[in-house]
Amino acid sequence: MLSASVVVSCYNQEDYIEECLDSILGQQVDFEFDIIVSDDCSKDTTQQILRDYCRRHPGRIDLILRDENVGAALNYHGVHAAATGDIIFHFDGDDIMEPGKLQAQYDIFSNHDDVNIVFHKATYFSDDRSYCSETLYPGTTNEAFSFFSLSQLARWGTTAVHSSYAYRKSSRRAKIEREFMEWFFAIDSLIPAGRGVYINKSLVMYRCNTSGASYLSSRAGKYKSYNLYFGDIYHYFEQCPELRSDLYSNFLVTFLAMLKSIRMTNFVAVKFLFKNVRFFRIRSFLDAVSVRKLVGPAIRVR
Repeated sequence: MLSASVVVSCYNQEDYIEECLDSILGQQVDFEFDIIVSDDCSKDTTQQILRDYCRRHPGRIDLILRDENVGAALNYHGVHAAATGDIIFHFDGDDIMEPGKLQAQYDIFSNHDDVNIVFHKATYFSDDRSYCSETLYPGTTNEAFSFFSLSQLARWGTTAVHSSYAYRKSSRRAKIEREFMEWFFAIDSLIPAGRGVYINKSLVMYRCNTSGASYLSSRAGKYKSYNLYFGDIYHYFEQCPELRSDLYSNFLVTFLAMLKSIRMTNFVAVKFLFKNVRFFRIRSFLDAVSVRKLVGPAIRVR
């Protein structure tokens, strides 16, 4: 039987972390899993809440409580490195697991040895629940799940919220310390071989307030997010020549989304756009556009 770990990264989430952990501990599963929570030196009461929570649930959760802020990237790397499970589920400290999430993803890994990552749909919501919107699905609507390949993921780009990511530990080989977008490691899990799965069911409540601490809550944050993502595309463009037409479509869709969203870009991105135009493929581009529309929420608030 495959072992499993749930890793939770958090920072200043005193209002959300207990609900998050309750949703994890409330999962009904037929396998054992450990939980590791890493807090990046929160300035609020998150760490005290975590200590109190662990006292009420002895032996269920391991804590990494940082006494110095290392940033989201290093906090992420640290908690994932501490995980020992064959299958690792990533979860953010302000999101909520829906019933059946862990079992649904675990079963895919158990039944398909060549599957290295599993995503699923999400329901975006605000704190007061005045906003709620479920993502669509990049496949036939009546199927339970669908497979996707490395080239498809390279073409589509980011197709799921971070808290939907589960991966086979043995498939992740890249060692980086810099900031990144989760898509970077999703690609890594499918190199040189392997398939991914997208489950046609919402299995996470993804917190999405109009104002907040995420990258997407401000124009400056969006600009940073886009440039991190472009950096990941540039990396694989150099490392994987066979994916260049797919990666170019991914880049072009993202570049246009950046212009529409924040009406700005940078010289490096413009140079990449024109220098590599020979890799443009209309069918690949249209497929990327179609999928990106489906995997976002039907109603957006930011």
